[in-house]
Amino acid sequence: MANRSISISLDEALLAEIDAQGANRSALVNEALRFWLARRRLAALQGAYAELAQLEGGDLAAAADSAAAMALDAVAG
Repeated sequence: MANRSISISLDEALLAEIDAQGANRSALVNEALRFWLARRRLAALQGAYAELAQLEGGDLAAAADSAAAMALDAVAG
């Protein structure tokens, strides 16, 4: 994937911690943002499972089964 140069502002203390790692700033910021995005996706998925569990009468296992069936339908469809 190609990189694109941007300009951002960071808190001085945060930048000092990043620089103390001795790593390439861009690589470290890329890694941090990938981790942050993955956590947000996971939180959204957990929220969806919780909502589905409520629709399934509070049964998280049934919600997981329903979610798996929906995923299979989406792939097949």
